[in-house]
Amino acid sequence: MDFFTNEDVFLRLLKENTLAAPAELKLSLLSNKASTLENIKDLLAEEVYKNTIQLLPHQKKSALKVLNEFTHRALLADEVGLGKTIEAGMIIKEYLVRKMVKKVLILTPASLTLQWQEELRSKFKEDFFVATKPEDWDQYELIIASIDTAKTERNSKIICSLHWDLLVVDEAHKLKNKQSLNYKFVKKISKERFLMLTATPLQNNIYELWNLIDLLHPGFLGTSKQFQEQFVKDKLGLDIAHGEELQKKLSRIMIRNLRRNTNIKFVDRRVNTVLLDYHEQQLKFYQDVLSFIKKQYVALAQEAKKTEEADEETISTAELKQLASDYRRKGLLGFALIMLTRQISSSFRTGVKALERYKEGLKDEAQLREIDSLILCGKQFTEDQKLDAIIKLIKKYKTKVIIFTTFLESQKNILVELALNNISAVSFNGIMNLEEKEDAIAQFKGDKQVFVCTDAGSEGRNLQFAHILINYDLPWNPMRVEQRIGRVHRIGQTDDVEIINLAFNHTIEAYILSRLYEKIDLFRTAVGEMDAVLSELKTGKSFEVSVFESVIESKDAQGLQKNLDNISKQLETAKKENEKVKEFDEKIFSTMHVGEKNE
Repeated sequence: MDFFTNEDVFLRLLKENTLAAPAELKLSLLSNKASTLENIKDLLAEEVYKNTIQLLPHQKKSALKVLNEFTHRALLADEVGLGKTIEAGMIIKEYLVRKMVKKVLILTPASLTLQWQEELRSKFKEDFFVATKPEDWDQYELIIASIDTAKTERNSKIICSLHWDLLVVDEAHKLKNKQSLNYKFVKKISKERFLMLTATPLQNNIYELWNLIDLLHPGFLGTSKQFQEQFVKDKLGLDIAHGEELQKKLSRIMIRNLRRNTNIKFVDRRVNTVLLDYHEQQLKFYQDVLSFIKKQYVALAQEAKKTEEADEETISTAELKQLASDYRRKGLLGFALIMLTRQISSSFRTGVKALERYKEGLKDEAQLREIDSLILCGKQFTEDQKLDAIIKLIKKYKTKVIIFTTFLESQKNILVELALNNISAVSFNGIMNLEEKEDAIAQFKGDKQVFVCTDAGSEGRNLQFAHILINYDLPWNPMRVEQRIGRVHRIGQTDDVEIINLAFNHTIEAYILSRLYEKIDLFRTAVGEMDAVLSELKTGKSFEVSVFESVIESKDAQGLQKNLDNISKQLETAKKENEKVKEFDEKIFSTMHVGEKNE
């Protein structure tokens, strides 16, 4: 019977003790369906966001389809770059405007929480709170949270004790394993309505799709055994049977728009790497700083090992506490060394400031003498070839330009140089409040030629009214690079995007460019794909740490190139694995024709 479509409605009615007989149950369910699934021809909330987003036909059609035809359970599985987040935002806003939901929880990877918050605020005028603590979940009605934060024991207990009118899970393919803690946690959450978002609903076999659908709508595709008997040709789950029948079922719960079925024009990208040369003394200083960092890191690693090997039975509690404190301090210093390596590559002024901060944590006299010598040497260099290159580029293009840098100190230096050259500019960074950020973007849209931003500007901000992007320095994580590009190379961009990367020869950044990013063609990879590629990496550590260890373990430039080549091979393998995923996806869904052509 079609009216038995929402397990949570049944459970809620049961809890409310409203079920007295089958006829009454049927009436209650039909009443619920009639009150929430009226035929919606127009989106009431469209007036709110029609001037803040470029509303595309496939997005509006998808939102209306979910609101009208689905049982408040939907898998939004559009191909990368087609705006699943916008579709979800439209549906969320419509539910809120129509008073169909009140308490909403959005679960995302940690790196996307702020992006979701900003998209919903700037485009849909909805203020969601990013929750981290147990007291947050009951205090706020509209919540965004990292799934890793939410699933912790202290948070999950209260989350699962509450009833949510709407649950939204982004990057839902990460729930493909039904034995995982994430899967079990999401399954336990009490929710009336449920949206899942992913560009890759299956990656290795068709059973992953069953896992996702069964989490979204338990029993919709039958039991695992029933699904296998009806729709799977082989035991490995690499081929399907009765594709049309499966497509019919999925079309009641899944939206999958493909690029080729839309009329969206995606502009090209042009990539230009500008390699600069240090003067001889500058290069020596850079190499001396790296040598100092290597010695520091090796010393910290040796001390950490001693701490780990300490015999708890032979030392006092006070000594144990001191060891733990030292270990934490060493960990922070280790992170500071990674940042110091990146800062000296950004600019010498930024690097010298970082050396001065790092000095504060040192006690050894020999180390203090060495770092003082480096600081003194670094302060003598006043020329910044990157800044000279930026001025030439801006004067060449004579149009709006976005400059990305990772560090606030570098941002300040760029702004000063632009002012000295009478070039109008505005800054954007993570320490600015919301009003200041909005004002900065308004100024850039207006009469300011240059937008100088830290990576705070790579999250959730659409800057497609500009198409020239200069990377003053390069993140060591390709996801960060992709996020920067995604601010300008997105739906709504009408000009080809030009990306200019600045780096010095014989530096880590230059090697990362040539040995990593150019080899995997990062700057031309579709926005949204890098997350899928990195998910195929099996390193067990962060990308930045892998790069840093390559630096530390190399004895010379050739050794560094070799180490980075090894990471490059891992990335290339991960990219090939992702290509296989896309081929499998195409094989399955082209057979099933899930998703309708948008005229």
